[in-house]
Amino acid sequence: MRRKKNSWVRFGGGDRGWVTVEMAFAALGLGVAIAIGVSILGVVLGQMQCSDAASQIARQAARDDVAAVSEITGRLPDSASVQVTHESDRVVVTVSMDFRPWGTFLPAFPVHSTASVVPEAGRR
Repeated sequence: MRRKKNSWVRFGGGDRGWVTVEMAFAALGLGVAIAIGVSILGVVLGQMQCSDAASQIARQAARDDVAAVSEITGRLPDSASVQVTHESDRVVVTVSMDFRPWGTFLPAFPVHSTASVVPEAGRR
């Protein structure tokens, strides 16, 4: 009885195994894309936090409410810095922070926001 040549045994030369390699690279690429997306989302949320804090602090500083300003500043991350400037016709607040979405082993993204309000009548 004679068997056909290469009917059930293949030695080299085929594409067998390439699908596994392609899937591994696709999974790696998907993981990197998700990590970048999460980082971008984190930076956007950090920017929103700076903007919200700047507007809240500016409103409270325009009212000369030092306790409220201290309370809002206390809720910010340790890397945040707040600068309040009283100009002749307005209060300007700048909130800056270094946002680190992946801890200390990757570089920080600096985010900042500025808000200005006119003080209430009879203040400053």
